[in-house]
Amino acid sequence: MTSYSSRKGEVPVGDDDLYAFLTDMRNFKSVIPDGFIDDWQATEDQCNFRVATVGRVSASLSEALPHSMITYSAETLLTGKIKVQVVIEPVSRNRSSFYITAGLNMNPLMRMLLGDATGTYLEKLIDAIEGYGGYDRFRGYSRPL
Repeated sequence: MTSYSSRKGEVPVGDDDLYAFLTDMRNFKSVIPDGFIDDWQATEDQCNFRVATVGRVSASLSEALPHSMITYSAETLLTGKIKVQVVIEPVSRNRSSFYITAGLNMNPLMRMLLGDATGTYLEKLIDAIEGYGGYDRFRGYSRPL
């Protein structure tokens, strides 16, 4: 398995709110870079979409450890099975940091063809999650009153 890791990102919501946002896969479309996907379909725990260079991607939530780690499983015809983990760490009550790791089962030829495209995409994803403008809508939502 080939593994990739992103840099650490930081967002203006607590770990509980970031966890709630990222465990609902319907929210992903708002943080995927523009022009990257087509034919988006999602439910709370799975999504399907098409990427021009990869083809159809099917992803689902496979494990969620409250407020700390979320694991997704995905599959594409080009790369096969993919495991993506988001690790969330609290910074303060209203700030959290996170990073993403991805593991892909690829043969050496596919790894050479993809080059650093996966690492580049992870960086764009971190930027998109950090730059998401809708955090005010759900900040504090997951906390009891």
